[in-house]
Amino acid sequence: MKSVLIFKYGSESLEYHLVLEERKTIAATVFPSSELLVKAPVDATVEGIEAFLARKFGWVLKQKRYFSGFKQSTHKQYLSGETFRYRGRSYKLLLHGNCDTGRVSLQHGVLNVFLEGEKTSESARRLVEKWYTESAARVFPERVRVCSALFGLDEPPVVVQRKMNRRWGSYSKKHNRVTLNRELIKVATRFIDYVVVHELCHVFVEKHNTVFYSLLESKLPDWKQLKTELELYMLGGN
Repeated sequence: MKSVLIFKYGSESLEYHLVLEERKTIAATVFPSSELLVKAPVDATVEGIEAFLARKFGWVLKQKRYFSGFKQSTHKQYLSGETFRYRGRSYKLLLHGNCDTGRVSLQHGVLNVFLEGEKTSESARRLVEKWYTESAARVFPERVRVCSALFGLDEPPVVVQRKMNRRWGSYSKKHNRVTLNRELIKVATRFIDYVVVHELCHVFVEKHNTVFYSLLESKLPDWKQLKTELELYMLGGN
């Protein structure tokens, strides 16, 4: 069960997403988007959750301020010399203006962006985003096919991509569809596979319970380390 709630603490109000699941303790996570996710046991009371948030209120505000400043410091201007990530490697952006066709290519650690017109940040942004999207459209289905073999799935789920603020992926049993965060095209294959395997576990187990995590560990024994590394990697900027 998931819901969006408001916690009032003095004159302050805190919006949070609440997920009730099979667990013993209450936990809070602040995402780079500044969204707050609270996970609690299925039998947790509103009073207990709010008491937890009251204790964590200062920490939550500190995390939100940190991510707010972080996002400002890592905002891309799409200028030559900036660093961009692709498939786990970093590349320096180099803009080329007044070219015959608009395209993107990788060569010797350089992300070359060839623009038909002048070298503007906006035109570079559009072309780079298009390139990321097209790359993800090639890479993601292949990784889903590879990972589906671990589960003996004859027909891999449909794969779609989109921007997601606080999730790496999701699975729809109704449509047999895996949705992946487009940002994953920036990380190494092992992290993409971790997210894919996690979502494929939902083909067999809907909720995040002990059965789910046992299945995940059987397919990917180092999933906890991958999860931590992925979160730290993405916090390093994009």
